[in-house]
Amino acid sequence: MRRVLAILPYVPFPSDTGGTLRTLELVRALASRFSIDVLALHRPGNDAAGFTRWLGELGVPASRLHLVDMPRIAPGETLSSTRALLRGTPLTYIRYTRQCLQAAFRRVMREQGPFDIIHFDHLHMAQLLPLARELNPSAHLVIDEHNVESQLLARMAPLSALPLRPFLNWQFRRVEELERACVSQADSVLACSEVDAAQLRELGAKQVHVVPNGVKLPDFIPQEKAGNDLVFVGSMDWWPNEDAVLRLAREVWPLVSSELAPGRLMVVGRNPSASVRALESEDGRLTVTGAVPSVAPHLARALATAIPLRAGSGTRLKVLEAAAAGVPVVATRLAVEGLPVVEGQNVLLAESPQEFANALRRLRNDPELCRKLAHNARRMAESFAWEGIGAGLGDLYLNASVKGGGGKKSSGTDVV
Repeated sequence: MRRVLAILPYVPFPSDTGGTLRTLELVRALASRFSIDVLALHRPGNDAAGFTRWLGELGVPASRLHLVDMPRIAPGETLSSTRALLRGTPLTYIRYTRQCLQAAFRRVMREQGPFDIIHFDHLHMAQLLPLARELNPSAHLVIDEHNVESQLLARMAPLSALPLRPFLNWQFRRVEELERACVSQADSVLACSEVDAAQLRELGAKQVHVVPNGVKLPDFIPQEKAGNDLVFVGSMDWWPNEDAVLRLAREVWPLVSSELAPGRLMVVGRNPSASVRALESEDGRLTVTGAVPSVAPHLARALATAIPLRAGSGTRLKVLEAAAAGVPVVATRLAVEGLPVVEGQNVLLAESPQEFANALRRLRNDPELCRKLAHNARRMAESFAWEGIGAGLGDLYLNASVKGGGGKKSSGTDVV
């Protein structure tokens, strides 16, 4: 049985964001096929005990989970962090170069290594890749790129407030340099879509495998009759989601609010900012829920979900969840980028506020269109079940070449 070390930037419990859900499902897939160790940063709010129990249910003993607490930077680490910044490390990535993380990684390698495959979750953790190459030269090193991080920043910068743009452009250049260095050194890179795969190849990735985001189909049951609410689902502490919600509430909702009555605009997702909280109306027709145990009940009451996203990378789990719930999706082209959608068949596309409003009016006045979109979207979602995606990842790692091992080396871009 091959041995895998998964290195995570957080404990993915609770799995209340698209990123933590992807992380959790890929760890589940790897634990079902391989002997796995997990090295994870432990942040405030993470449920390490719950994650430990979850791994135990998969047959992974607690001794195989290695947690790294990230306290405030100690005086002895200030100099190394300053050096990292001067070397060009992006500002928001410096904490992942800290000595305590490197020491924990060395300890895991010394006590548990060597490993056949080392799986770096997010570009942030891939900064350990050169050290992994030094300590475990035979391992197949893989980076899971949830987003093409430099592309995400490139799209955010022109939409941000003018005072922020110089910083974001500076950060973009540094992230692009880091991303180029890491993906070119990795043996394999995982991408969420063919669009991301092409961008990663341009950055120098030698071997790219498309491992799409998925959906837990049993959590979502399509309703026989459409509801009345307009729903937006997403983590509100991710700037592209906040931008989309503010645009939806301020520019789209006023155009259709009276026509969609008694339906409400429901903003569902954790950590809403003060700006998002301020959107709530006294009559309850615009509601900000904050964190919820499950988005399924809110989707079950939805006429549609509207996603006026203007920045982002990867693929949107919110689209797949709405599709699995049989909820019509009105979205920008960016919001459905990388997904096999067809305008008028399983999604309605819109860019301007007026186009969103017109699409929502069509749905309100055309139940047959709602049924068609819902049915076709559900069929699309069924091809993105996590079980199949996880099985594909397991096959991919089973056949990955290990230096000195007998795995098979493939070429080009594969889709699992």
